[in-house]
Amino acid sequence: MLSLFFFTLFTNCGTNKNLQEEAPAEFQQAFYTTVDGQMTFYLPVTAIQKNRIELKNIYFKGLKSPIVYNEDGQNRYTASFGIRQSDYVMSSDPREEYGNKMPQKPEKSPVSIAKDQALLEFQENGETKYYVISDIEERK
Repeated sequence: MLSLFFFTLFTNCGTNKNLQEEAPAEFQQAFYTTVDGQMTFYLPVTAIQKNRIELKNIYFKGLKSPIVYNEDGQNRYTASFGIRQSDYVMSSDPREEYGNKMPQKPEKSPVSIAKDQALLEFQENGETKYYVISDIEERK
């Protein structure tokens, strides 16, 4: 029993070691939208050192998605999540079901986060690190 306690203690320390308190870039208010079974996470960036920092993934609402720079001129990163869709085509002919999109499989965050938080996975000089983004709002 005691060895289980120490194992848990040390494995949690290993994960939390890479949890950063300081943001890897300057961010504005993060937000998300939900449209037609697709949730999109937006992370506006004011400043980032692209030669040292590479944003990789976002863990949000029990899902994980790659985060990519959005070339829309608004200087922000986005991540897309496939969530439950209610209008599936069901048929005995598989060709009629071709357009159905599967919801994304849940993926647990390496660090425990609240419902209004996201975990940003990034690389700094080749080392994987994490940063918690808080107070994420939904926009319609």
